Amino acid sequence: MTKVLLIGNGAREHAIAAALARSDVEILAHMDKMNPGIASLASETSINTLMDSRKLPDTTGIDYAVVGPEGPLSVGVVDYLISKGIQCIGAVQEAARIETNKSFARRILDDVAKIANPKYVAARSVDALKKFEDSVGVENVVVKPDGLSGGKGVKIFGDHFDNRDDLEKYAITLLSKHGIVILEEKLIGTEFTVQAFVDGTSLELMPLVRDYKRAYDDDKGPNTGSMGSYSKANHMLGYVTDEDLTTASDIMLKTVIGIKKRTKLDYKGILYGQFMKTDKGIKVIEFNARFGDPEAMNVLSLLTTSLDDVFQSIIDGQVIKPDFEKKATVCLYIVPDGYPGPDVAQDSPISLIPGIDSEVYYASVYDQEGVMHTTGSRALGLLAKGDTVEEARSIVYKDAERVNGKIRFRSDIAKGVEE
Repeated sequence: MTKVLLIGNGAREHAIAAALARSDVEILAHMDKMNPGIASLASETSINTLMDSRKLPDTTGIDYAVVGPEGPLSVGVVDYLISKGIQCIGAVQEAARIETNKSFARRILDDVAKIANPKYVAARSVDALKKFEDSVGVENVVVKPDGLSGGKGVKIFGDHFDNRDDLEKYAITLLSKHGIVILEEKLIGTEFTVQAFVDGTSLELMPLVRDYKRAYDDDKGPNTGSMGSYSKANHMLGYVTDEDLTTASDIMLKTVIGIKKRTKLDYKGILYGQFMKTDKGIKVIEFNARFGDPEAMNVLSLLTTSLDDVFQSIIDGQVIKPDFEKKATVCLYIVPDGYPGPDVAQDSPISLIPGIDSEVYYASVYDQEGVMHTTGSRALGLLAKGDTVEEARSIVYKDAERVNGKIRFRSDIAKGVEE
């Protein structure tokens, strides 16, 4: 039996584990905190930091590894495993900079698809950031850290700042801390996400997913990792045309080729492209070097091809075309009261009333004497399928009411979606 090392402990990794379990592989799970859902699917578990390759378990007998989160990718865990003869689903450190270094990603796009970039500057001085503000208008500025920020570091004029002084204070803080800050022109349009399996030279797309990053209904409040997502039964989104998808796919493939040209390294694993459909064409908001969370739950719950077969084909350099069930999905994140603020309900009991029809994916929870407890982050992902988005939405919201504890969730995920 194929033995797979799965690195990570979030709901995304729980979804990967569930899909691998359907493929009848043996899973060795390496987590920095115990995820009860992953543990129930694994033959072995080890608990230690994900950010230090010296803390990985013995890899004897491992056929390949899957690295779920961006953190281990950023510190070169894949490079270490490859040096030990273990093939990986996950980008090597230099190639993973497509996510972990925003200025690197923008330079790659400048090389291969410059039109997909918004106006931007990788500012290394206060003068440079002020000059950019003047050129596009401060009211049109988005401020981003150059590195990883857990989806929470991006701040937009009008949403997070209402004056130039506050925007510059934040930008200068990032500049002082990192020596660089990214300023981009705010994009106006509709977002969509494309995820793809990548073998280094080609890619195969997954169903399109839309997620909701803001903490509260009507897209209010701060950004989070995401509060929910949906996909349609036809694997498209109502506002994304075939031409839009072809353009996005072409940008992603050119990016893979551009990474190889700049780094001399193959990009293998998952590439996530977040796009904005604007009146000036399709623009790239960002890339991720791994499955989205919660988007992994949407697509992997629909995958009918063996995920092991897909992963083996990536390793072999000839990715196969996967098949997905023609169902709609809605994923809803259950989070602790107060999330994502300073008064979040931590170490609070949470339980599920029997009779839930949704798939349950554990995120940031822990078991204490048989009772599940929340941490300060997202707790559970509920994933429902249906023939329509509305059917899936009805199931997942019914099930959300069967979660007991000091929790909350957005009430408008996938509301009013055009079928």
